[in-house]
Amino acid sequence: MAYPEPPISKSAVKRAGQAISTGTAKDEDYQIVDQWRAAHGYVINTFQAWLKGHIAKKDYNIEFAQRLKRRNTVIDKLKRKDSSGNHLIIDVSAMHDFAGCRMIFTDIQQLDAFRSYIHSSQTMRNVEHKLRHDPDKYNYIENPKSTGYRGIHDVYKHFPRGSVRSQEKKPWDGLLVELQYRTRAQHAWATAVEISDLLDGERTKFELETSKRGRFFAIASEIIARKHEFLCKSFPSTSTQDLLAELQSLENEMGILRRLELLKQFEDEESLQKHNVLNIYRREDGSLALEVIPFKTAAPAIEKASELEASNSSINAVYVRSDNPKQLRSAYRNYFNDPIDFVKIIQAEGGIE
Repeated sequence: MAYPEPPISKSAVKRAGQAISTGTAKDEDYQIVDQWRAAHGYVINTFQAWLKGHIAKKDYNIEFAQRLKRRNTVIDKLKRKDSSGNHLIIDVSAMHDFAGCRMIFTDIQQLDAFRSYIHSSQTMRNVEHKLRHDPDKYNYIENPKSTGYRGIHDVYKHFPRGSVRSQEKKPWDGLLVELQYRTRAQHAWATAVEISDLLDGERTKFELETSKRGRFFAIASEIIARKHEFLCKSFPSTSTQDLLAELQSLENEMGILRRLELLKQFEDEESLQKHNVLNIYRREDGSLALEVIPFKTAAPAIEKASELEASNSSINAVYVRSDNPKQLRSAYRNYFNDPIDFVKIIQAEGGIE
């Protein structure tokens, strides 16, 4: 199938991103950045085939899905500033998560085993994709983010087989892809943060400011790590009992778990296909609803997601692909308003009501 090619000039992409960051962008700047974004659909296709081939060789369950970063998320990231007023993203062409593949494991032991297998010289023997950082750089299990986010990311430069040795460079050579490794417990937490932010119009996941809400999720993550995965990496001077007491106090004040628990779960799995646009919109009564728009191929799905993102009718739209609808539902639970795993874990592990 035909995937969009990236703009010929990487410098033009960088300049367009800077124009969006400073608020001086014209329509053509948005078009250039969106073309750069859409071109990563080719990268996703390459990596999903490679990863799924190796996943099939394992006798344990690995949930897999991939996604192309949403247009609005890219623009929001370009405009975001730190507490000193400096832009967080200087060069949009260097953003490494336009293309994303996510793998979800039963436990940390399986996660570590599979990641070590992927990194092994045997697995990489005939592979030209290049890991572009130290393997421990994005290990947020060993060093959780201040928000409580845990998981491991690997960023690769994309080189299809034979492209490095070929004299003819392909348009997609050197584009970046981010692989995410999470346990189910870590994924449940990350999902709950995204849903809760969406419901309440907050930005907890972006670490932009410290708040009671941020404290709630950071403590919840640590409780899950201690009770569910036997890890203690955050709040080293605070006992689990004290963390549980503070979490209950915050829940009594904000009711975050109560709201998450009441959300309806998506049940129309039959509508999911290989290529899907997941679109969250708000009904007239203010409640959130999910529209699933299936496609037979990737290109029109990517185009539809971009169209929705540019409209005022959509709150959140994304193109995702998965050969297994049930795995898609699990890997993208935030789009299906399904935070039930997080609620169950916190209630069971922490006794929070």
